[in-house]
Amino acid sequence: MAASSLLRSLTRHARGASAYHHHQTWAPFSTAAAAAARDEARRGFPGLGPTVKGEKARVVVLGTGWAGSRLLKDLDTSGYDVVCVAPRNHMVFTPLLASTCVGTLEFRSIAEPVARIQPAVSKSPGSYFLLARCTGVNPDAHTIDCETVTDGEKDTLEPRKFKVAYDKLVFACGAEALTFGIRGVTEHAIFLREVHHAQEIRRRLLLNLMLSDVPGLSEEEKRRLLHCVVVGGGPTGVEFSGELSDFIMRDVKQRYSHVKDYIRVTLIEANEILSSFDVRLRQYATDQLIKSGVRLVQGIVKDVQPNKLILDNGEEVPYGLLVWSTGVGASPFVKSLPFPKSPCGRIGVDEWLRVPSVRDVYAIGDCSGFLESTGKDVLPALAQVAERQGKYLASLLNRTMKAGGGHANSEAEADPGPPFVYKHLGSMATVGRYKALVDLRQSKESKGISLAGFVSFIIWRSAYLTRVVSWRNRFYVAINWLTTLLFGRDISRI
Repeated sequence: MAASSLLRSLTRHARGASAYHHHQTWAPFSTAAAAAARDEARRGFPGLGPTVKGEKARVVVLGTGWAGSRLLKDLDTSGYDVVCVAPRNHMVFTPLLASTCVGTLEFRSIAEPVARIQPAVSKSPGSYFLLARCTGVNPDAHTIDCETVTDGEKDTLEPRKFKVAYDKLVFACGAEALTFGIRGVTEHAIFLREVHHAQEIRRRLLLNLMLSDVPGLSEEEKRRLLHCVVVGGGPTGVEFSGELSDFIMRDVKQRYSHVKDYIRVTLIEANEILSSFDVRLRQYATDQLIKSGVRLVQGIVKDVQPNKLILDNGEEVPYGLLVWSTGVGASPFVKSLPFPKSPCGRIGVDEWLRVPSVRDVYAIGDCSGFLESTGKDVLPALAQVAERQGKYLASLLNRTMKAGGGHANSEAEADPGPPFVYKHLGSMATVGRYKALVDLRQSKESKGISLAGFVSFIIWRSAYLTRVVSWRNRFYVAINWLTTLLFGRDISRI
């Protein structure tokens, strides 16, 4: 009784962990679990304890990206309690992120709250969203260590540590931007992966436009301030360059006429832009970007300094805004996990997206990769791959639960069914000025339909509008597009 009372008290203190509603009591289901819980109490770690017989099994999902959000959406909450642990409480619709940087879309139009994706986290008594980061995992004890996320401002709560016990654990924590160890990238460049990145780009861009109008500024300084450099010629870099050039031609030249001749965009790529697209589409994109005023430079960045970067041929490129978009790789957290790794350094998984050598642990999305022993190819870090993996794993876990294998170390494991197979549906990218590319080939070597131009732009917008998660955000996106068409982009710096 004394131990149970102590545990209930600890659980009450756990309310400091950011959640939508209060946590349930940590009720140990065995003497061993109770002893472990008492040890945790002595160390001052409150949290969510293991589920007991007769309760729903608990699935803990780390991350709210494409993979984690699709998993959350499709999990059967009649048989599972869902706990989502992530440093952000929303999913970002990344294909439209570049459009928010220049005001084509508003930021909230592409952010989908977790509670709307999976209502159970705000309504079900055993399901939660926790605004926190996972800092470690104990596969033997079926627990994870977490630390709450704060804004780092005054009068906010100090970060608090706690533990969460799981029956099934899913890593969907994404990846980080690759810098290739180039000095100065992290300090001076802005990545384009999150809403706050887009907000920073927009603020910096508008600030530079206004500062360039200040009397007494030299011609050289004006040209530097208004030089926007994009590093990386993949879909994100090309789409951002296209949006930026469209913004310059339609809005800047009308509203900042004093500096319209100084602003320019440079796109730097080591090889070819859009290397995964059909060669004809690559050429179309190149021609379209050049026609829009984008300068294409083939080279490798060797050093990034506060106001300029240096290429491998020694050329110095001054900039006022530097956006870095050169792909993604495994995060330090993923690298630190005691799990086997795929050839690219991500969490290694088998054909059923399970992490071998540990029970009840799975990994999906950009943080995962097939182990070399599976003989499967490395999958690209694409939204459609991550979403498909989330959908597949939700189906697998739902079958497992219905077969009686939902709880930790359950003896009644369901047949996992067929392994995960990825089929590429094609690629799309916009290049500005109401032009886009649609490549429906299943691979670089295969044949298929390839389109470019205004019709492709309509397909691009229609496809992504239907993929936006909620009807609310679909409405917002459509209204934003219409407003931009009729009245131009908002240039307020807020």
